[in-house]
Amino acid sequence: MDTLLASWLERLLATGVQTALLVAVVWSLCRLLPRLPAASQCWLWWLVALQALLGLFLSPLELPWLPSAAAPSVLAVPAVATGDVAALPVATPTTWLAPSWQTIVVALWLAGVLVMAAATWRDWRRSRALLQASVPCRDVALVQALMLAAEAHGLRDAPELRVSERIGSPQLVGAWRPVLLLPAGTALDANELDMALTHELAHLRRGDLWWGWVPTVARHLFFFHPLLHLAVREYGIAREAACDAAVVGDAGRARHDYGRLLLRLGTAPSPQPGLASASPTFHSLKRRLTMLQNASPVPRAGAIALLSLVALVGVMPLRLVAASADALPTAALATTATATTTATTTTVTDADEVVHGQLHLSGDNPARAYVRFRNGNETAIVNGAIGDLREARRTVANGDEGLWLRQGDARYLISDPALLRRFDALYEPVEQLGRQQRELGDRQGRLGEQQGRLGQEQGELGMRQAELSLETARRAREGAGRRADAKREERAEISARQQELGARQRELGQRQAELGRQQSELGARQAEASRRAEEGVRRLLENALASGAAKRL
Repeated sequence: MDTLLASWLERLLATGVQTALLVAVVWSLCRLLPRLPAASQCWLWWLVALQALLGLFLSPLELPWLPSAAAPSVLAVPAVATGDVAALPVATPTTWLAPSWQTIVVALWLAGVLVMAAATWRDWRRSRALLQASVPCRDVALVQALMLAAEAHGLRDAPELRVSERIGSPQLVGAWRPVLLLPAGTALDANELDMALTHELAHLRRGDLWWGWVPTVARHLFFFHPLLHLAVREYGIAREAACDAAVVGDAGRARHDYGRLLLRLGTAPSPQPGLASASPTFHSLKRRLTMLQNASPVPRAGAIALLSLVALVGVMPLRLVAASADALPTAALATTATATTTATTTTVTDADEVVHGQLHLSGDNPARAYVRFRNGNETAIVNGAIGDLREARRTVANGDEGLWLRQGDARYLISDPALLRRFDALYEPVEQLGRQQRELGDRQGRLGEQQGRLGQEQGELGMRQAELSLETARRAREGAGRRADAKREERAEISARQQELGARQRELGQRQAELGRQQSELGARQAEASRRAEEGVRRLLENALASGAAKRL
């Protein structure tokens, strides 16, 4: 569970960072290109919200741009495996009862999402109440004019027209069945009303009621992200400005007439979910009036190219990762920090090849690998992949001792006894700790067998105790008091034996926990010993290559 929570938090954090970078890019573009069409700005901010959602639910594209560090991991378990290495788990203390910090953080995040969802639900209920309180528009001429305008805008059906006394400007509500609400007793003249209705129909033609759900959901999931809230706000302003541009672009309407209409409508809270002609804040109104003055926007082709570039580069979830070891130069051994874990004696069986000894797995295809054969090929120390072990086993003659090395695409063999002794001395502490771990593992296995036998005996006693209870109850009903007393005595003896077995189980459990603690300590010591051994081997191999002691095959 902790792994799942940690993975989710990591994705949430990484997506938040990428969202912040994309917000900075889009903000800069909108400021550097003030004449960028409002519709293009709207889609740029919408792409920011889309990126936030995709980052949470899609696997990221990994970019190997970070420096690579050779970090061979070392498999550390006593095992006899066929084909691959089989791992014996080490006993560790139970820690799931205490909530981890990941659990607490995810719980807080879920609470925030629920609070946002509750607010949206409340707003939706208010919009439903607003619709229920409205009445159908009875102005036949106005309804017919709306139908003609909807047809002119390419809409299949005109929205239902209703009148409400609770609003001060036209509003479009409902994505499934859109309803256009007009304020009752409006003082707008025919031209102003036509422009206001055209604005709402532009929203409907653009599908803003549907597309707007992407920023809304992103704002809920990233309620803690101030830059995401900024992006959603900018999206709303650009969306209104895009519809404003559609109004003044139709029939040559004067911009100043429409600007006066915006000032007359003033500010009013935006319906949730829904869209209103009036601006939600004075800042939004000011921005809409400013964007209305962009009489010479950027060419359409340039705007489309910019949108495509941001969509291709910025929306896909990206993660920076370390470069693969294969991409590094192989002419010389790189100086790298080596991260290792413990190792132990292992048996690997592959067809007719059998190799005993130390098996260190460092990846599928590392840039450097080596195999140490000794004692007539009965023991091997391997730092590399299974394929390296098999290739070295085929290359080195049976009974020979040596150190097989692969550096990039080149293969070498080191047979110098002094170098081999130095190599063995470097790995001796690791092997010694591995032997200690095996001994602890054997002791844990024996304790586990004892616990199993005790558990089996406890189960048998429990069944016998249940049988005696039933027999005692039956005889008590029949009046056989003496036999019932005997059964009760036997049941008491079984209960005492159960308590004794329980005490022994607890004792064995404590010993298992102590062995698990010792295993953990040995694992940490072996990891440090492996790190020192790898560093020493790296220097030894560099000297062997430089001096010519490593003979190329």
